[in-house]
Amino acid sequence: MSLIELQDLTFCFPGRPRPALCDLTLQIDAGEFVVVTGPSGCGKSTLALAIGGYLFQQYDGESEGNLYVAGLDVRNSPVYDVAEMVGLVQQNPEAQFCTLTVQDEVAFGLENRCLPPDEIRQRIAWVLDAVSARHLQDRALATLSGGEKQKVAIAAALAAEPRVLILDEPTSNLDPTATEEVLRVIAHIRENGVFGPQGDPGREVLTVIVVEHKLDFLRPLRPRQIRMADGCIVGDGPLPGQPPDHILPLPKAHRAGAARESRVRVEGLVAGYNGQPVLDDVNLEINASELVAVMGDNGSGKTTFLQTLLGLLRPSAGRIEVLGRDIRTTPVSQIAQDVGFVFQNPDHQLFAESVWDEAVFAPRNFECLDGEVRTHAEVLLAESGLGERHAEHPYRLSYGEKRRLNLVSILTYRPRLILLDEVLIGQDPANAAWLMGLLREQVAEGAAVVMVNHNPEITLRYADRLVFFAAGQIRVDAPPKAAFQQLAMLGYNAYVCTPADQRKLEVWPV
Repeated sequence: MSLIELQDLTFCFPGRPRPALCDLTLQIDAGEFVVVTGPSGCGKSTLALAIGGYLFQQYDGESEGNLYVAGLDVRNSPVYDVAEMVGLVQQNPEAQFCTLTVQDEVAFGLENRCLPPDEIRQRIAWVLDAVSARHLQDRALATLSGGEKQKVAIAAALAAEPRVLILDEPTSNLDPTATEEVLRVIAHIRENGVFGPQGDPGREVLTVIVVEHKLDFLRPLRPRQIRMADGCIVGDGPLPGQPPDHILPLPKAHRAGAARESRVRVEGLVAGYNGQPVLDDVNLEINASELVAVMGDNGSGKTTFLQTLLGLLRPSAGRIEVLGRDIRTTPVSQIAQDVGFVFQNPDHQLFAESVWDEAVFAPRNFECLDGEVRTHAEVLLAESGLGERHAEHPYRLSYGEKRRLNLVSILTYRPRLILLDEVLIGQDPANAAWLMGLLREQVAEGAAVVMVNHNPEITLRYADRLVFFAAGQIRVDAPPKAAFQQLAMLGYNAYVCTPADQRKLEVWPV
């Protein structure tokens, strides 16, 4: 028997017209490296939850078929038995945190296994070093950026030395440098069979399953690719060495006119948390009809910057004008009527009991929900793939579907300034193309878009400017091609869209 074996596995959530997983038959051998791909909402994360045992014990629904890991009947076993063999890092790291600090989170599973204190300390040091997060050891989880939280979740899973490691979009919140670091760790562990701080070459090579849309960084590891659609497996074979054109359907960007009306003016901004500065002397102006990509390492101040623009975080020094208003003296509720904000975590801004009510939540609060807005909301939901799911609760959506709903919910009232924190997380290429095309439409109509993004190719194709943060300061502010040249000179090569990448963009289908 293979290490992981699925036999005609089907799972259906209550109230859903079709199964989330449909008659899946699959074998994965020990030591394999597998990448699971497919459109947003096709069942990838549900499959990960099934192999980890969570789907059958913590979610309502009906299941049929069999699922075994190392001979263990996962459908009928408690999660703690499955967890001895399978480590799962979910798409949203906050959803699996059990403690308040980094050190306690990594130690949590080890303490539950009653390991000796000295061994726990050694493993904490080993895994935090492995994901380049030792400097976070004494931090509170609530103070971490999204990417830093993802590193901690990966470290906690590795610390238990599982036989199978499942990573659900492990790079979704990671900057390019951190992505390379995590992939190097996984490749080293798989190739050398090394587990724990001392290493145990006698252990079998780790089996790794990665759910991912971004495949370029995985190609050097030559994984097996399992493609899913509508809950079914529709392909199983080697990941192609080069991406076929049809999986990169990103249309050409249409640059807006040269409107110069200021939307944001920042002068000498200093801001942070609990007396600790995160942003230091930030100066920036953003105009109407401009899409600005914001990039930088995890923890460099990108999210903090967006929060100051909406007034959610008050600066300790400097001045911010948004749409001609001083954010120090203007209530957030007033600014929000003209500024749309999509948070990094989609669950942080889901308030309603149905997809439809969520889509019209803001215009209803702003008392502008008329027939035109309703029609606009219906069109956006249909285009986002949620047109037939108006009555469903938002928490039943996949991570990527939640992100699209977040964006729809702010675009219904047509804000003049749009702030987006990693809105492309969880999006397959087709949905990413739809999202970016929709944002370019808003820019063409005069809106300004400020978008935190880790993807250099997206930045090159769609952005008018690239603003790069490092240690709380703006290091680069220029059109994308010029910005990449400056980043290369500064040593930030992981962020650079190379000439070869630029040529590839030029031949992508329109």
